Amino acid sequence: MSNNAKNAVGIRSLKGKFGQGDFYKFTLVIEILVIFGVLQVLTGGMFLTTRNLSNLLMQGCTCAIISITMVMVIATCNCDLAAGSIVGCLGTVAAVLQVHNSFGSAATIGITVVAGLIAGAWHGYWIAYKHLPAFLVTLSGQLLFKGLTLLLGKGNTIGPMSKSFSKFGHDYLPALFGGENFNGLSLVITFVLILGYIIFSYKGRKGEIKGGSEVEVTWKYLLKTAIIAGVTFGISSIMIFYRGFTYAIIILLIVAGIFHFIITNTPFGRAVFAIGGNREAARLSGINIERTELSIYMLHGVVTAIAAIIFLGRMGQATAAAGTAFEFTAITGCIVGGTSIRGGEGNVLGAIMGTMLMAGIDNGMSLLNLGPEYQYIIKGVVLLLAVAIDVASKEKKA
Repeated sequence: MSNNAKNAVGIRSLKGKFGQGDFYKFTLVIEILVIFGVLQVLTGGMFLTTRNLSNLLMQGCTCAIISITMVMVIATCNCDLAAGSIVGCLGTVAAVLQVHNSFGSAATIGITVVAGLIAGAWHGYWIAYKHLPAFLVTLSGQLLFKGLTLLLGKGNTIGPMSKSFSKFGHDYLPALFGGENFNGLSLVITFVLILGYIIFSYKGRKGEIKGGSEVEVTWKYLLKTAIIAGVTFGISSIMIFYRGFTYAIIILLIVAGIFHFIITNTPFGRAVFAIGGNREAARLSGINIERTELSIYMLHGVVTAIAAIIFLGRMGQATAAAGTAFEFTAITGCIVGGTSIRGGEGNVLGAIMGTMLMAGIDNGMSLLNLGPEYQYIIKGVVLLLAVAIDVASKEKKA
């Protein structure tokens, strides 16, 4: 491979890890504070109540989980318009297994995850090996899985799910110590998360310095670390001083941690951003593009299945309309969070924050009793602005 090709792959991989990510994270924090402040005023103080914010985190959890692997899909210049339909279809599969066929929770979850893997492989095969446009493949998948949902469920509501299954969607962690309005276990988990971030951040910075890479000045690094730690505690305190973390939030954190590590610390993660940054250079560097894209969609299918399990657990029953427009929220959240529609850039934390912002806007509009016509208009404008900002930032860099 030529030096130019190597440089192209290396530079784009580094951009995926260290490019727009920090910028978007900090601007996102400001955007969230401003938008949530406006919603607090417009709703007469209802929006920022502990109960509503706790419900908001639970409501946004499903789409936030989908956005974790949607980052990899978009970073390779692909898309997934079928995620919401797959959530609805897998939810119906799980409900039929448990309610109509008396499957246990463990077997139901296992089969649902395998079904998600197959759904992802279906899309990945046509996109990676048959080189069909991802837009058309996943659009057809949206129709296909919506039809399967109606076929399997016959258009009926199926439920209720068992208590052991539903706990993943709406149950809270045991307090261990504390009272009704204080969850000690959630506080411990929060401190562990913050300490873990500080340790890994310090080790990463130390490694960059040792490797001769340019790093930000110390005071900026300390300020950034303090802000992230403070925001993490602030968000966590919403749950800590209410009823604690839900199992859904813990699953979100675990999945996010796994894929953040994969994206930033493995050859597979570097290959993802290399493909999106310069497809030909990635091929010349020895990356198996077809296998990588198939793997991305298969992983995305598994994570979408996890999101379906959590959503079904929260709702307690499967419906034909379940999952509608979930892919819109996840895609918009990724773009708002710094994932470039032109490929090669993206980060998990930004995607989750962006998705939660979108969930907050949804929640605020519901509290304001806005009609669906206005909600669609606002969502459309937000998506357009997110894409416009992404394109403008790319052109400015160029």
